[in-house]
Amino acid sequence: MTEAAEAPVIRQHLIDPEICIRCNTCESTCPVGAITHDARNYVVDANICNLCMACVPPCPTGSIDNWRAMPHAQAYSTEAQFGWDALPAELSAEDLGVADVLPVAAAPQAAPNGASEEAAFQVGAYAAVIPPWSAASPYA
Repeated sequence: MTEAAEAPVIRQHLIDPEICIRCNTCESTCPVGAITHDARNYVVDANICNLCMACVPPCPTGSIDNWRAMPHAQAYSTEAQFGWDALPAELSAEDLGVADVLPVAAAPQAAPNGASEEAAFQVGAYAAVIPPWSAASPYA
């Protein structure tokens, strides 16, 4: 199988239905319209989401800050997400179908001096880099 025929691994943005309070903040702040809802769940369409992270800081519960490594061709559909009561488990390397491939944003960086040390953890690759508005001042 050629590399072009293999499905790339993506980080799919998901909303945890157990934590979500259905406040509609994420849907109203998404600039590309990737978030929708029904009477049960709020979901993110992987084909529309551009990972801009505009929806993460305003979420009051953090339920939207969830990611799963998925082959793009097998990304969870919005219809499947509407039926969830809990997030699915992470896929193993065998389930992903690739042995030594990490999602693009999770791939470790090479050490600056060429050393073989493990690269430092880069939080910006996994979470929003802008703090939520609620962090501006404490509330009692």
